Amino acid sequence: MSSNLDVNSIKDKSTSGVLFLTIRNIGIQSVSVLGYFILTIILGTSEVGLFAIVAESISILGYFSDIGLAAALIQKKETPSKKEFDSTFTFQQLLVTIGLVVVSLVFFNIYQQKSYGTKELFIFISLCFSFFVGSLKTIPSVILERELDFKLLSTVDIIENIIFYSIAVLFAFLGFSTNSYAIAVFIRSLIGLIIIYKKTSYRPQLNFSFTSLKQLFKFGIPYQANSFIAVAKDKISNLFVAAIIGREGFGILSWSQKGPRIPLSFMDSIMKVSFPVFSRLQHDPENLRRSLTRTLSVISLIIFPALTIISLVSSNLIYLIPKYSKWSPAIIPLYLFCLNNLIAAVTTPLTNSFNAVGKITLTSKFMIMWTVLTWIFYPLLSFRYGYLGTAIASVVVSSSSIIVWYYAHKVFNINVFKIITPYLLGSLIILFLGILFKIIINQLLVQIILILLFCPLFYFVFIYFADRHNLLWLYTQIQTRLKQK
Repeated sequence: MSSNLDVNSIKDKSTSGVLFLTIRNIGIQSVSVLGYFILTIILGTSEVGLFAIVAESISILGYFSDIGLAAALIQKKETPSKKEFDSTFTFQQLLVTIGLVVVSLVFFNIYQQKSYGTKELFIFISLCFSFFVGSLKTIPSVILERELDFKLLSTVDIIENIIFYSIAVLFAFLGFSTNSYAIAVFIRSLIGLIIIYKKTSYRPQLNFSFTSLKQLFKFGIPYQANSFIAVAKDKISNLFVAAIIGREGFGILSWSQKGPRIPLSFMDSIMKVSFPVFSRLQHDPENLRRSLTRTLSVISLIIFPALTIISLVSSNLIYLIPKYSKWSPAIIPLYLFCLNNLIAAVTTPLTNSFNAVGKITLTSKFMIMWTVLTWIFYPLLSFRYGYLGTAIASVVVSSSSIIVWYYAHKVFNINVFKIITPYLLGSLIILFLGILFKIIINQLLVQIILILLFCPLFYFVFIYFADRHNLLWLYTQIQTRLKQK
């Protein structure tokens, strides 16, 4: 891709990219929610917790797999050379190999101490395999992201997700318990790798050049330093929490995060596109400011009401579905994670934009702040109140994000509170309306139907009068892109 894309071309590609990724995420979330729902009926809370704990452990390796070189390749203004791609690939495989050896030694030590069985071993092996295969897909994915061409990436993700949940549910029905997860991970990883290499022209070579990587390290190492801090903040702290509250408690915690996570997939679509887009616009402050403002508006427009509606209908679904009452302890944590994710939906685009324009040091300071707060409040409240304490701690820590909003005003000249106010007010209105339905109507199913019908309607009517410009802009963009395809 040319390194000198004009602003209109960037806007066009970014809008198309968001649309493709949104369609992808709708497909992925539809399959994921249905598959996860079926699995959580078949499997117990401790079995769900086991897979979540092992998956969390293996995901830590991802933060050590390329020292930020993939992000540096995406952020680089000039088109990277084949030597830079190959050197990054070679260096990444070295790090991945070292990481797998280290984590295997640690796991087998724990395996013997805890007297784990074949279930834990099989899940561990499958996730290590998935991590290795994922590293092989990095450079083709980077090339597609630089080109702002997310159609193929979207297709691969959808296929992988359908395969994973179809196989996991099938083998769970056949009585394979947690092994169904492992089998699904193996097959999903292989098929995804085959597809992405078949559809892209890049072919890796083990060719290392320190000179080629030297410039990438200048951005990549500070960027990855933030990722290392994120490991301590999120992944390692989660494992510590799991040790405190146990498999069953961690399973309940994982379930309570699933629903609130669904709307954030829309934000993920925008984040995947906005990082390369903001990187291309870093020389144009005014267009960057407008793009970031629009990003925050669109994210808030969709995610705020979605989280509100999820919080309203979640308890109804638990008591309506047979064999699902075992998840009732997760309701209050779910409410808290909805609030946490609402704050994250605003904060994540801001930290993403700081990274895109090269302000890695500022993001590092935020990450250190969140890490310190996490390691203070998560263990303290988890010891005191169990999984509920963990959920409370998540809200306490995320509340500190107001500092990020302040710096966004200083750096990009945007007023975050002003941008999100219409969507926050609209969400509070439908929250009140949903609670009113719950008070005056006794039947759970009728409550769900009324909430799903009238809350979105009231919300968008309110937004039409409060922020008509952005609503009509989004409608026009979707309509234009659909006509083009």
